[in-house]
Amino acid sequence: MTNYNSSNIKTLEFDALIIGGGGSGMRAQKENGLALLLAPKSTEVKCPWTKEFPEVSQALKEQGFNPSQWFVPTKEQLRLAYQNIPNEFSATDYWSSTEFSANVTHAYFVYYNNGCTYCNKANPLRVRAFRCVTY
Repeated sequence: MTNYNSSNIKTLEFDALIIGGGGSGMRAQKENGLALLLAPKSTEVKCPWTKEFPEVSQALKEQGFNPSQWFVPTKEQLRLAYQNIPNEFSATDYWSSTEFSANVTHAYFVYYNNGCTYCNKANPLRVRAFRCVTY
């Protein structure tokens, strides 16, 4: 799976969030811009934090997606999705790809109601893949 946790992605301004899966199809909120695409809810996995998230790649493959086109979002990208399309997420914790710099054994996660915080990477939390697209 492609790692887009570099500064070139996390600093981009996104015009829209495009959602997929759940029988609702996909929708964009603006035209001619850069957007985040969410993988269907059926590709969510629960696992400990790792740089590669192999469980996410496997879930994407099993449903016919190319894992190299998807990534685990940064904490900022995940919060943006939560704020704009909360119904596309379960009311639970989701790992971001952002590591906690003060402690290498911790990474950031986003909770549906409480925003962003960090915890030990060994804790299994939900993970949802994203993709950058232009439209």
